[in-house]
Amino acid sequence: MSSFQKIIQDISVELNINMKVVSKGWVIILEKNGITRFIIGQKFDLNSHAIGLVMDDKYAMFEVLSANNIPTIQYQMLYRPNIQKEYARNANHYEIAEQYFIDHGESIVIKSNFGLSGIDVYHVTKKEEIAFYLDKVFQNNETLSLCPFYDIKAEYRLIVLDNECLLMYGKKKPVIYGDGKRTIRELLQEFNPYYFNNKLSDSFYNKVLETNEQYEYSWKFNLAEGAVPFPVQDIELQEQLLNILNHITSKFDLGFCSLDIIETTDHKFYIMELNSGVSLHKYSYFFENSEKILKEIYKKAIQNLFR
Repeated sequence: MSSFQKIIQDISVELNINMKVVSKGWVIILEKNGITRFIIGQKFDLNSHAIGLVMDDKYAMFEVLSANNIPTIQYQMLYRPNIQKEYARNANHYEIAEQYFIDHGESIVIKSNFGLSGIDVYHVTKKEEIAFYLDKVFQNNETLSLCPFYDIKAEYRLIVLDNECLLMYGKKKPVIYGDGKRTIRELLQEFNPYYFNNKLSDSFYNKVLETNEQYEYSWKFNLAEGAVPFPVQDIELQEQLLNILNHITSKFDLGFCSLDIIETTDHKFYIMELNSGVSLHKYSYFFENSEKILKEIYKKAIQNLFR
């Protein structure tokens, strides 16, 4: 039983809910007082089916948000070239990506349209890289999204239940600065021991960085790729992020999801994506009492299932 399933089991016992795990652990069935609800992966039966599908489709989410004048990063979708359906016409050849690359300062991101955790996401700065990364993403995906490369200062995540924010935190990408004594490996392990311990076997990481010398392990802000969460303590920043959330919920309802917002170095805010699945286990590594917070969030979500 996974740690997530164990949390759901503990909550189910507390709430007198009958829990069954089926489909090789993929589906959790919850039953109480003749009512049946589902958790699929980490997607709770709380979003409408339609909005859940839109959340998980980066290009569809961009179109929905843009149509409602909600600030979001820009996306353009491409289909795998061998798809000849009417809907893919004029959106399934590589020349589009090459022109997009030129139009956006020769610095773009190619990403899976339905990807998670930073998988199949590539920053492209050379024209000759475009076809390589398009082919790489298309190996496992029928669609992908192009977007400009944004110079991101920080990324923030809001955990939302019934249109209300239950948890807010920032994500800091794995960037370290030398002290003239310690190796890259030692500094990265100090930055995020949960991710980097026993991970950096290459001899490159034995290098000692000069004082204040910078090393960026990844340009991404994904906790699954070494980034670390931090509490958002600035009241004005909290209000800015909540205003963006309120802008969304004034247009449509959010049942249970995570909302990712970026802040660029020129202090502009854009929605990066919404996710219908709510995963908190990597967040829970870093803060005291975080497991209690995690359990309370999932407990409220399950209570809403039977409300």
